Amino acid sequence: MSAEAARTPFGPQAPVPCRTHLTDIHDSRRGRSLPLKLYLPDQPAPAGLILFSHGLGGSREGGSDWLSHWAGLGFAAIAVQHPGSDTRLLHKQSPLALRKAFREAMNPEELARRADDLRFVLGRIGRKGSFPEAINGVSRIGLCGHSFGAVTVQLLAGERRPDQRTEPVDPRVGAVLALSPSARRADHGPGLGHRFGQVQLPFFSITGSRDDGMGLSDITAENRELPFRHMPPGDKYLLVFAAGTHLDFAGQASAMEGSMFHIRRKVPVFRDNLLAASSAFWQAHLADDADARRWLTTTLPGRLRPEDRFETK
Repeated sequence: MSAEAARTPFGPQAPVPCRTHLTDIHDSRRGRSLPLKLYLPDQPAPAGLILFSHGLGGSREGGSDWLSHWAGLGFAAIAVQHPGSDTRLLHKQSPLALRKAFREAMNPEELARRADDLRFVLGRIGRKGSFPEAINGVSRIGLCGHSFGAVTVQLLAGERRPDQRTEPVDPRVGAVLALSPSARRADHGPGLGHRFGQVQLPFFSITGSRDDGMGLSDITAENRELPFRHMPPGDKYLLVFAAGTHLDFAGQASAMEGSMFHIRRKVPVFRDNLLAASSAFWQAHLADDADARRWLTTTLPGRLRPEDRFETK
């Protein structure tokens, strides 16, 4: 794939439209069915596969703005819906009841279930009959998540939390992109250096200066930079968009989410730069595109607004 596609948000022209498909996959061991949305690029051999985990109250439609764009540039994608922390949380009578439901769902047990959801999907990729051949044939996989989904992919990337079991990173995973990452309970356990010190994969943290959660007052925008700060050097990136709020990074925020938390649902002014940066990251670290890798560190900073921040290590 040409790195020219990374130089503008939509490639040399608009990305090629992709095909989407809704399906469900059942984990008989856990008695758990996972709704999925597949994004299939219009080419026989995808440049890679991106597995997406939504935030609290989301669904398999989460991340659709980003996933459809990446699929148009040649990457297949699977958006996973996590029962127990999905749209059923939104069926509450008031903002107060909804905030209470969100806090209750954001617990170690639910996080473990989410991580196992992704591990189960990863385990089915490549098995005959599980997914279309375009997905089964990929050898390079990227992980992506928003908010609680970002915390989920942090675990699979190698974060060691005292309340979660640690498993080896799937060798097919080549890169991780976290939208609104976080280091909740930073004062628990042996410290953030220990928690994030084993994350060796290329890792891109994208957040905003007003990304302090969806009205829950449970996290600060500064906290979302901590995973990057405590990861070892080597293909680590941090992009902080000035005035970016939590739902700006969801890729698809429902009307109910916006109304409950009184957050503007307009397209963020930095959307094009987010698409360009994330596309270049996948091209660099899943498609092994050296030009896209150089673009990230040489051209991207000049595209950003003066008040945005971009760091690498």
